[in-house]
Amino acid sequence: MAFYGMARKNWLSSPFVVEEKTMKIELARAAGFCFGVKRSVKIAHETLDKEPAYLYGMPVHNQRVVQKIIDAGGKLVEDNPYAASKISRFTHLNSMEEIPNNSTVLMRAHGVTVQAVEKAQEKNLKIVDTTCPFVTMVHKTAKVLFDEKYQVIIVGEHGHPEVGGIKSYAPNAIVVETPEEARKLFPKKTQYFTNDEIMKAKTDSEIVEKLHYPVLTKIGIVSQTTQSNDNVHAITMELLGKAREVRVYNTICNAMHEMQPGAVELSMRVPLMLIIGGRNSGNTKRQAELCAQQTKTQWIESADELKAEWFEGVPHVGIGAGASTPDEDIDDVITWLQKYDKEHNHAESE
Repeated sequence: MAFYGMARKNWLSSPFVVEEKTMKIELARAAGFCFGVKRSVKIAHETLDKEPAYLYGMPVHNQRVVQKIIDAGGKLVEDNPYAASKISRFTHLNSMEEIPNNSTVLMRAHGVTVQAVEKAQEKNLKIVDTTCPFVTMVHKTAKVLFDEKYQVIIVGEHGHPEVGGIKSYAPNAIVVETPEEARKLFPKKTQYFTNDEIMKAKTDSEIVEKLHYPVLTKIGIVSQTTQSNDNVHAITMELLGKAREVRVYNTICNAMHEMQPGAVELSMRVPLMLIIGGRNSGNTKRQAELCAQQTKTQWIESADELKAEWFEGVPHVGIGAGASTPDEDIDDVITWLQKYDKEHNHAESE
């Protein structure tokens, strides 16, 4: 067996000649915990080492990671319907109202709403903020756009906790998930003027008014930090022409600029791609969707979901992982594949 990609434990990090009947395993150039998730998990464990705390929202979208935080003394609180529907395995409180006054509360990496912070302050809760700095940047940008009278558009998943947090800073914001949704927004006026009518205009502003009929004056666009570049670009192109000014901020986090293109590039070279990450992880979902456009792709949460029949006759397997996927989940999958290769491919060649 040959293992390609990032150096991990005892696996080789550079290519070499592969014997016949050996399955190659290649890890995408960026996979697993991003900076924001590492930071959030670190803060959570450091806090719980000192005192018990409530977790307002699933800290990160990976069940194994969250279970470890709960085992360390964290008590989960989830009042977001989108998130609550995906965490049935965890016992949790349903609102911040249920947290006793003066308790310690950890705010999730995806960020929380303005209203949640205000409620925590009313209850005199000790707030430990684990919000990813990239998400905080989006909050600030959305607020600036709202204050400057832009119609704010958030490119993101409907109902996602991160999107809800961003929207709270720009109450007029419209969430757009697909180019099709953007296309239906703000239909242009249907009144048109002939050249003769335009020539009757007495001022430059009248001419401009007759030539252009956008519904809005200003649109400001931000995105959920884990969106794909392609989706943000496609939605932006649909919105151009719907306002006289369209301002776009690139609020996709650095990890996505590496992780998604790296996984897609690898998927173009392999007959089978494995994407490892939580079912409630938006960035893992997008990574799996993008790779599925290139090759056969299986999205799994852990090695327990792997099936031997997937790998029959497969010479080269690619692996990608979401930003909330810990190293041990990736390592478990690689170990499983090594064992499969030894038991099937090498056994056949002996």
